[in-house]
Amino acid sequence: MPRSTTPAWDCHDWSCPICTAPGRDEMTLLRCAILTLLEHGRWMAQDEISLPDILSGGGHYLSRLRIGPLGQIDDDTPVPAIEQWAWLEAELRLVVARAAGLDAVSTLDPRIDGVLTTGARLPERRLVDLLDLAAEQFAELNTQPPAA
Repeated sequence: MPRSTTPAWDCHDWSCPICTAPGRDEMTLLRCAILTLLEHGRWMAQDEISLPDILSGGGHYLSRLRIGPLGQIDDDTPVPAIEQWAWLEAELRLVVARAAGLDAVSTLDPRIDGVLTTGARLPERRLVDLLDLAAEQFAELNTQPPAA
C-alpha cells in the first residue's frame, strides 16, 4: 500500500493523546475524531441526549462543531471525509461496547446492539462513566508503541 506524502493529522491540542503520540499516520484524524466524539459524548449525556443519538451522526456533529459561533472554521476539529462517516460510527459503537465489557474484535459482532441497548438504559452518571472509560481505553490502545 502506498504511503501518503501529506503530513499526519494534528489537532494541535497538547493534551490529545492521539495527536501527541509518536508514530502518527493516515489514521490519526479518524482516531482523533473518535476520541473527540467520546469526550463530547459525556457532555451530551449530561444534557440527557440518548446513547444511540450520541453514537450516530458523528460526522455531522463534527462538521457542525468545526464551525465556530461567529461562523469561523476551526481547522483543528477532526472532520473525516463523508465517505468515512459510516466507518466512524461503526468504530465508535465498537469502542463503547468494549468499554461496557464486550470482547468484540469486529464492528460486525452481532452482540454490539444488545450491549448498546443495555448501555442506553444506564442512568446519566453511569453513561458518562462508560463514555469516559471508552475514551480512556481507546486512547491507551491507540497510543501504545507498535509491537516489535
